[in-house]
Amino acid sequence: MPVTSQHGPMGPTTAQITALLLTSLIVPQMLTAADAISASTRQAADDVVSLLGSGDADLRAVALDAIRHGLKGDWATRMVADQLSILPPSRQAALLLALADRGDAAALPAAAQVAASASNAEVRAAAVQLIGRLGGPADVAVLVTSLSADGPQRDAARRGLVEIAGPDAAAAIRAAAATGSPATRAAVIDALAERRDRAALPVLVQAADDDDAAVRQAAMRALARFGGPNEIPAMVQSLLTASGDEQRAAELAIASVCTAARNAGPSTDVLIDRYQAADEPSRSKLLPALARVGGPKVMVIVDAMLADPARRPQGLEALSKWPDATVKDRLLDLLGKADDPQEKDLLLGTLIRIAPLPDNKLNDREKLDLLVKTMALCERTEDKARILERANAIRTIETFRFVVPYLDDPALAEPACRSVVELAHHQKLRDANKDEFMKALDRVLGITTNEELRERVARYKAGQTWDRKKKS
Repeated sequence: MPVTSQHGPMGPTTAQITALLLTSLIVPQMLTAADAISASTRQAADDVVSLLGSGDADLRAVALDAIRHGLKGDWATRMVADQLSILPPSRQAALLLALADRGDAAALPAAAQVAASASNAEVRAAAVQLIGRLGGPADVAVLVTSLSADGPQRDAARRGLVEIAGPDAAAAIRAAAATGSPATRAAVIDALAERRDRAALPVLVQAADDDDAAVRQAAMRALARFGGPNEIPAMVQSLLTASGDEQRAAELAIASVCTAARNAGPSTDVLIDRYQAADEPSRSKLLPALARVGGPKVMVIVDAMLADPARRPQGLEALSKWPDATVKDRLLDLLGKADDPQEKDLLLGTLIRIAPLPDNKLNDREKLDLLVKTMALCERTEDKARILERANAIRTIETFRFVVPYLDDPALAEPACRSVVELAHHQKLRDANKDEFMKALDRVLGITTNEELRERVARYKAGQTWDRKKKS
């Protein structure tokens, strides 16, 4: 007898339908040939397909779960995938994602057709996502083509090129990096970088000398991640032909290779050899990259420049790009002897930059000590403000106590407020010194008119957190 209510007969509940479906799917169906499929399993598959067209979202969710985890066999995958051409776009994307979770490559032909023909961007993106997760070398072309699309489809193609598995697929991606539009090639090269495909190094070396700047920069980004000594000559050549922002990016890429633990020494040696063999204009372009690498061997070159009046400005400029605080004593000595205002500004700015760097060259006490010494050398208010702004990178109570007195200086109160609030952001530091922080935060409220700082102070005083706004 059917279940009834005051409104009349009631249909089976979602839970009942789920139980019935799962019961029919539990029967083992390891064989996939059509003549080996039991009547109960075929009926279960028909029920799943029927529920995909249901107007009840809960029932559709049951069907999608059965597709992910219940139905067995590639025959069922193809049967379900055939529904893509029947379902409305609002349901196609959900089915494609369920098929991707199912993990059966039998869904690939239907997904490729949808990726090529669907008018809905979300549906195309879901199809491309499935292809990236389940596809092989033959499907790389679809992903590469989708890089030219807009929005979610392009993003799905980028992810797919990173995720798609197998050595043959990797080879197809490497081949795609050599053809097509510059924008597409650059995106493919970025995918090779994400894959950390060391077999792609010859492709990247060639691309670093490409006619197109976007391709060159993508290649340099990739080489920065897993290049080594053998790739330094090509990276140097790319740097020598670059200018502006591309030149600076190339310097950073070379420095990244030369400071990576895996091949730091040999890579730096190759870079120094290239520098020594270069003409003077080329040396001028290579020197900033050398300075960003740092180290004793590079310092020998810089010291020779500092001793030569004609090359001293180059040597000072190199010091300004040094990657760590190992040059602090040299900078302090040079600053104490400097007479030229521009030279003083350069040296002072370098000290302010390197003091709180998050490296292991100085401990927190030594970092703060260097900032205090540098503050004593400052004459301009703007330099003192920069020190207060940089101080909050040293997250200690001693730093907090160094900053707080500057709340009393009208010219420096605002940067001091910012630094106090930034130090208060770190809950363990704040809670361990609660009384001191609460008093200082009250003082900040009486000084600053910055609404964001005031909001943060209110939250920290209440023991709450504050989510840092992401940069757009």
